[in-house]
Amino acid sequence: MESRILEITLISAQGIKPPSGNLRRLQTYAVTWVNPATKLRTRVDSMGGENPTWNDKFLFRVCNDFISGDTSAVSVEIFAVGYIKDFLIGTVRFLLSSCFKRPGSVELSREEGTIGTPAFTAVQIRRPSGRFQGVLNIAAAVYQLLDYPIMEKETAVSFRDLMEKRETDAHRRNRRLSRGWSRRSQQSSGGESCDFSDADSTTSSSSTTSTALKELNCIRQMAGKIKTVKSDG
Repeated sequence: MESRILEITLISAQGIKPPSGNLRRLQTYAVTWVNPATKLRTRVDSMGGENPTWNDKFLFRVCNDFISGDTSAVSVEIFAVGYIKDFLIGTVRFLLSSCFKRPGSVELSREEGTIGTPAFTAVQIRRPSGRFQGVLNIAAAVYQLLDYPIMEKETAVSFRDLMEKRETDAHRRNRRLSRGWSRRSQQSSGGESCDFSDADSTTSSSSTTSTALKELNCIRQMAGKIKTVKSDG
């Protein structure tokens, strides 16, 4: 069965209520999934308080039937960071049909017509008590599997983690290339140094030998002249 890539962006939330008894500043993150076996998490928002912003994007590999199903949903849980444990402060069950349909119009095709086109919606957040309070802003889009080849081996991945992995892999490749170039450069430099050293040594030795021979010949010539003078005398 042909697969699609469902892209979900958890943008922000407004009006969430901190857990009772939480004395620290409200810091929140969200966990999302299509299949509970593979849950993905946003970064922690430490500035927005009751109105956090995450802007984290997630990719899920799903089948066409899931995209077009009226009951197909993405689940989200919002947590507050605690001293000892984190607290669940709200949940969302986001129906794809509510995002990819236009009210009062013919149903928008969720197989071809929305490829690469994000749809935005706000969904009410349900507190653990069952009461609704606050909204979660979500964007959803559908892509071809060819748009994200890495998803052929993955079922769910955080876009942020994917980018960090690519940067890490690129950094490692660059380090390997740099080390390889450094070794080649050192080997080349070492070889040239030996050659130059041998050449200098040979030249120096040859020059010294030549000078010694010349001096020896001069001495012999002078000795011969002295003998001749004595003989004549």
